[in-house]
Amino acid sequence: MAESEKIVRPWLRVLIAFVLMVSLLSLIFYIYNSWSVNSKTQTSDNAYVKGDLTYITSKVGGYMVKVNVVDNQKVSAGQVLAEIDPTDYVSGVNQAKAKIAEIVAVQHELEEKIKLAKEKINISKAEITAAEATQRRAANYLKRTEDLVNIGGISKSDYDKAVEDQIGQAANVNVAKVKIREAEQNIHVLQAQRGTLQASLSAAQANLAQAENNLKATQLVAPRDGVVVSRKVREGEYVSVAKNLMVIAPETNLWIEANLKETQLSKLAKGDQVYFSVDAIPNQKFCSTLDSISRSSGSDLALLPADNATGNFTKIVRRFPVKIVYNPQQKGLEKLAIGMSVIVDLKANTQGQTCAE
Repeated sequence: MAESEKIVRPWLRVLIAFVLMVSLLSLIFYIYNSWSVNSKTQTSDNAYVKGDLTYITSKVGGYMVKVNVVDNQKVSAGQVLAEIDPTDYVSGVNQAKAKIAEIVAVQHELEEKIKLAKEKINISKAEITAAEATQRRAANYLKRTEDLVNIGGISKSDYDKAVEDQIGQAANVNVAKVKIREAEQNIHVLQAQRGTLQASLSAAQANLAQAENNLKATQLVAPRDGVVVSRKVREGEYVSVAKNLMVIAPETNLWIEANLKETQLSKLAKGDQVYFSVDAIPNQKFCSTLDSISRSSGSDLALLPADNATGNFTKIVRRFPVKIVYNPQQKGLEKLAIGMSVIVDLKANTQGQTCAE
């Protein structure tokens, strides 16, 4: 019996020591977690400098004939960064202009045809007036010849000639009226062509505008001030439409994005003071302000968000991005660049206070 007690007691001591160790670690974790949640200062090293990168892409394709910048070069808004061979696009502009000139010439010809048709109408009206006068004279002469032929004053052949003249003059009046109707119909047809030509002109003008835009796009211009990074284009290289050629990184209007655990957000609010240090700027601490807290966790914004409705579930504390803005006039912050690592200390219930407070 004594020997069995000697065997059991060492294992019992190990078990008791293990239970005490686990309990102690759990207590330490609980105390730390409670402190971190309830503390007025929330710290995170999951923070980085952010900014709006501008990607320069090609709107048109062609061979790159000139690259005016190198990596890490400062550029100003409106500066020409690179140039694509404009030969084909100059030709496109000239063709569009020639098409417009052709349509304008056809329009001018059409207006002249309309004027000519109107003149024909005026001539036909004059012909009708003259023919109607001649017809009245022929009718009067025919009436007199009828009286004369009955009493033998003129021959039957003269009477027949008077009848023919009266019929011929009546036909001339009808022909002139037909010419007027024909000219009027021709005017209607020509006027209908006005709309077609105007539509063609509008399309040609739109093509010219597009061609001029394409020609202008052969010069890649910096849309903002900044620094050229990730230059991927070289002279002589063929670039396709929408190819990413380089990136412009801003030097101003940067901010800090910290990814905080959801348990750290309970006491934080917009306007709280934030102190931060930057790994690339040692031995300096800067002041900033909590600008906003994201309304969605980072995992839900991921390319492949987690689906907790399938499989086994393990609760994981989510992280939420918070935006932190700072006064760029602080000495040393001119060295900040997008992507730098930051350590932030967020002070709860400090809205409206300054860093010195």
